Amino acid sequence: MPHVVLKGSVDLRAVFEGLGPLMVRLPNGVLKTEGAYIDRDARAILVEALAIEGPSRTRFLAMLGARDDGLVVRLYPGWDVPKTDGVKRVLAELAKAVMAAHTGLSVGETNLSEFLGP
Repeated sequence: MPHVVLKGSVDLRAVFEGLGPLMVRLPNGVLKTEGAYIDRDARAILVEALAIEGPSRTRFLAMLGARDDGLVVRLYPGWDVPKTDGVKRVLAELAKAVMAAHTGLSVGETNLSEFLGP
């Protein structure tokens, strides 16, 4: 499953409050996030996302989940969505946005290195 672990100390409620919508235009489509929701215990954030790649439209939920060593950005478990490049890039863009807003985080384990850049 595509994911990015961000290591470091982070307050998930602060991440939620600073999380804005993303929009990436592609030559053949668009990637975007819409609403975001946090659970009562501030241990998980769900983000509504859409990846339009050519004729293909994939709606899915991204999840930012708290961990002892930071947080993980991944697909919401239990949903079977195609793991297209657009879906993977949305997850990577979310991770990059969190890292840009919260200094002191670094990329840990991931299988999305190609979408995170140098």
